[in-house]
Amino acid sequence: MRPEFSIKSIVTNTLVCALALMGASFCAYAQDSAPVENGAENTALDTSTAQVLPNIDIDRFDDIPREQMTVNPDMIDGMIYKPDAIPLSQYRRKTNDPSSLVAYSNTGMMADGQTVRSYYAAIYSGSTSGVYFNVAAQICEMMERTFERHRVHCVPLRSQGVGSNIRLMKEGRVQLTIVQSNNNWEAQKGIVPIPGARSVMSLHDEMGLLVVRNDSGIESVGDLRGKRINIGPEGSASRELWLELLSRYGLSLDDLETVYSVAQDYNTLGICEDYIDAFGLWIGHPASLIEDALACEARVVGMGGPLTDEMVKANQYFFNQVLPAKTYSAQEKAISSYGFKASLIAYEPADPYVVYWITRIIHENIGLMKQLYPAFGSVVVEDMFKKGNFLPFHKGAACYWETDAHACDWQKYYHQVDPNRPPKPDYSDQKK
Repeated sequence: MRPEFSIKSIVTNTLVCALALMGASFCAYAQDSAPVENGAENTALDTSTAQVLPNIDIDRFDDIPREQMTVNPDMIDGMIYKPDAIPLSQYRRKTNDPSSLVAYSNTGMMADGQTVRSYYAAIYSGSTSGVYFNVAAQICEMMERTFERHRVHCVPLRSQGVGSNIRLMKEGRVQLTIVQSNNNWEAQKGIVPIPGARSVMSLHDEMGLLVVRNDSGIESVGDLRGKRINIGPEGSASRELWLELLSRYGLSLDDLETVYSVAQDYNTLGICEDYIDAFGLWIGHPASLIEDALACEARVVGMGGPLTDEMVKANQYFFNQVLPAKTYSAQEKAISSYGFKASLIAYEPADPYVVYWITRIIHENIGLMKQLYPAFGSVVVEDMFKKGNFLPFHKGAACYWETDAHACDWQKYYHQVDPNRPPKPDYSDQKK
């Protein structure tokens, strides 16, 4: 039986936290400590740790002498930058001199005794069961396959989705992350600003698709009137997309029999237990969440139609899309729908060398990635540059895409970046 926390233990530990916070940035929470037995009291506070912590740095990667730091070391060009899962020496700078990034890169020993620099990249994505995390993991796997070309270590990081990724970037915790092309557009227009956000490339299609029960009688968006639908939680991206789509078809929430506002993780349960008639997802395909639901007497239905076409024409960030036949079980014909692009963006202070190589490796290997990873099946090579990149390009990506004469000025601080670079298609007639 798990011991119960006593009121006295909680109060005591809370007081310890308060005292420790006044002396140092250290606190052991009651939840993480062994429960205090009934009747036991903490009669003394060992302050030895609190006395030592302010004078040492426990991060072995932080090799910048503290006396050189006359300003906040986490501020880069006026923006907070402390990316998760990245060694401090990969992003802290003594000055605004770009060469300081190189000076504090980690070095490794080669077999011949020579040292060579290594770099680190982290990509925030989504839940571990979602398409975004899968895509980020596959990008990092391709970076690992080509590691000797660039020596960039790469790791996918899970998150709660697009909204979480945007918040994390605003907090300075992101190098690269995946959002939607409409987020990219809204940020560029200042509707929903993302300070420091820069385009890298567009990835796969994010197509809207309905999953409906076979007995629901739903064949199109117009058939949703009087049905039981889950539109997602308040504030979620899926809910906003639902409201926009229903409005285009002259439907309000009052026109539906029942409206659920639960997380998308419950959609399969809703279909299988006959709580809902349909749910909609705007994601990359194929997706396991949809395939799982189809096992419960359900099928996929597109969101296309004349009214959808009007919505696409009215919004730069939407695109007409087609789901190929046999993408899902019992789907014998291609399905017309609409959606947007998954958009890879980077934080402006991120090392341009890292962003350059992420961009280059994905673009140069997209044919192989489409063969290895189904999520990349909808990627069109030209679209990676032409569509959905409404924000200015990050200087690392701008260098690869050759957007201006000075896009690669940062390269002079690094070793040779472009040996034997193959010819790249001409994207000078960019269309967003």
